[in-house]
Amino acid sequence: MSYYLYMLRCEDGSIYTGIAKDYLKRYEKHLSGNGAKYTKAHKVKKIERVFLCDSRSIATILEIKLKKFTKNMKENIIISPDDFIKDIENKDEIKIKKII
Repeated sequence: MSYYLYMLRCEDGSIYTGIAKDYLKRYEKHLSGNGAKYTKAHKVKKIERVFLCDSRSIATILEIKLKKFTKNMKENIIISPDDFIKDIENKDEIKIKKII
């Protein structure tokens, strides 16, 4: 079953990364204050980038990787997602279905 990896911009400029089956429903939860603990403290401003993954396990692997990245690295993914995908596919042999 497909899963989404999403990156949200918070009002303080930070970037939150998460996964969901339905990223729009999850985004609404973050906006309403019923999402993650982090987004309750750091109000969500907008969706920056969404990746469609083949499975929850792939989305989780990518989420863990992204959460270890610096803010600058995350900004580069938002600006140039194709570079991120190429890197992931080459190093980790993980396929991302689509960038949204």
